[in-house]
Amino acid sequence: MKQSGVFIPAAETSNNCLADQLLTQSGYVQETSEGMYAYFPLAGKVLENIKRVIREEMESARVLEVDLPYEQFEHATGKSDEMILLSFIAQEVISSEQLPISVFHIKQNVRHARNPIQDSGLLYAKEYSLISGYSFHTDTIEAKENGEALLSVFSTIANRIGIPYQVIKSENEKGRTEYEFIAFSECGKETFAHSTNSSYVSKANLAEAVREELEESKKLKKAEKISGHGKGIGPLADSLGLDCSQTIQAFLYDINSEPVLILIRGDHELNELKLEKVFGTSTIILLDSKDMKKMLGVELKTIGPVQLPFGLPVYADFGVSSIVNGICGANEKDTFLLNVNPDRDFAVDHYVDIRLVKEGESSPDGNGTLTFRQGVTFARIIEPEPVFNKINVPNKESLEILTGYYYMDLTRLFAATAEHFSDSLGLKWPIQLAPYDIHLLIEDTRDEHQQQLADEIHSVMNGYRYRVLFDDRNVSPDSKRKTSNQLGVPVKIVVGDEAANGMVEVTYRMMGEAVSMRKEEVTEKLQEFFRTE
Repeated sequence: MKQSGVFIPAAETSNNCLADQLLTQSGYVQETSEGMYAYFPLAGKVLENIKRVIREEMESARVLEVDLPYEQFEHATGKSDEMILLSFIAQEVISSEQLPISVFHIKQNVRHARNPIQDSGLLYAKEYSLISGYSFHTDTIEAKENGEALLSVFSTIANRIGIPYQVIKSENEKGRTEYEFIAFSECGKETFAHSTNSSYVSKANLAEAVREELEESKKLKKAEKISGHGKGIGPLADSLGLDCSQTIQAFLYDINSEPVLILIRGDHELNELKLEKVFGTSTIILLDSKDMKKMLGVELKTIGPVQLPFGLPVYADFGVSSIVNGICGANEKDTFLLNVNPDRDFAVDHYVDIRLVKEGESSPDGNGTLTFRQGVTFARIIEPEPVFNKINVPNKESLEILTGYYYMDLTRLFAATAEHFSDSLGLKWPIQLAPYDIHLLIEDTRDEHQQQLADEIHSVMNGYRYRVLFDDRNVSPDSKRKTSNQLGVPVKIVVGDEAANGMVEVTYRMMGEAVSMRKEEVTEKLQEFFRTE
């Protein structure tokens, strides 16, 4: 393919995300309006290569592709993809022996975000391409086994594409097991905690906090009431020379319409997401000063775990249990309790993990410390909830069907992969994803020797069925080399001043090394390169 006939509209972008910069400057995509993108021929080729990998691996696992109505159909009819598929299963399946059935389809989706993420680029595009899949089962064991099989399929897909990834196992808000595939990216809006010495990784807001041991050797002092002198617990502790880790912060919450006192160490931050998981609800409300005054008869800054109303449950983070001779509110006006010790001076009903972890803490698996990185989730496998859809089979007993769900954000995968396969010069696609195998450059289109040799190499490469992009444009050699580096085609062949001697320059983009060789050597060297790669 001659480059003069390929639409490659390179442009600049003000977006700070690396993937957007790489793909826009090289003419793969352009943002047409906020969060909306146009995909040009080179992007289409890369996306098709990614889809090819996905289709091959899905089919090898007997997960077959279907094509379902556009999303607007669901809005018009009220029928979801799952409902449509279940209706077909009801027509075709006559016994449980025909199950499980697993299918997927590729569709354009629109991200309906309540709070749109600004300046986040292609990773969070409003319109995106989604691999959406469903599996149908008659029992939970079979469904779980299918989820594990899909986990292997998704891992193979990511490995073949070449993107580094991590898998996080967690529970969603419905208590169902989820496997999330994440890729690290500076433009990712999710923060992940991972170990410096192991494969441990978790969303930072769900990472388990390591419990600190109580220093038994420390002498417990007698608790005493002290005046706050109008200060809150933090400033008061500072004036007394106490570290913030010796302070106990108290919060009064309404959880499932019942008051609960929550305690956390002063140097820690309360994690409401963990709190929701502890109580199995998202209905948690932090009570304000007015409610607190009404319930405890005390102002906000002197609330504490002592002299509490009978029956008020107390939940404390594990970190509170390690406090020795600390300080807390005394539930009296401008009064605090100094040298307070948990379990001796106040009761805790339950110790739980309800704090955010911090960078540099020990990893929960005991290997290394935690470090934070930004990233995105590009795929998700959700195990079925234990709720069966009942379908009526003609002339048979009705079947109860479990549905599993799995998704892969193709647009996000494309952007994250582009970011990974790049350097300061531009993109550097691996062979399995590249839009072309070879980028053939002629430095001077007016030079007869160069033109003849370039045409000869172009013909030979086409004969070997290599996908060749032939830069025949009448621009400077430097401009052609710069463009080639930005496009990221695996092999660059430059026909230049040595053409009369039958010599060309071959550069392998991934490695960056340029080698001069005779035209007779090119075919053999390329066969060796593409075979080993």
